[in-house]
Amino acid sequence: MTQPSQQDPNLSGLTTETGKRTERLLLNIWEPLDLLGQGLMGSLWRTVYLSIQDAIALGVLLKLPSLLGHIIIGKDFSSFDVCLQENALGVARYACFIIITADFCLWIILAGRIIGRFWADLLELKRGNGHGSDKP
Repeated sequence: MTQPSQQDPNLSGLTTETGKRTERLLLNIWEPLDLLGQGLMGSLWRTVYLSIQDAIALGVLLKLPSLLGHIIIGKDFSSFDVCLQENALGVARYACFIIITADFCLWIILAGRIIGRFWADLLELKRGNGHGSDKP
């Protein structure tokens, strides 16, 4: 996976003017941020960048089950306590348990990925390589 500053904007294949403008805007925001991160953190920046990217992606995924539950059932489920207030024989109770469990599993995945990346970088630093996860 390459960082946006390493991609050629001419190769994106976007055809709409809105898509091209959005891509230019994101690159104009990303490039100074990327240079600042590399300057401040060096090789650790890639780990931080990928962890933030995971957090954003999984955060969106976290909202999907709740959004679907809100659209289909018309209720917002935020914890297991809310599930217990639903009718024991109703569909909403089981949907609530599924949504809350899915959210919990996604948080476990997010935490595991972040911890795994930092652990791998620490092992690389311990070996004396000093490159972190920026392997060619």
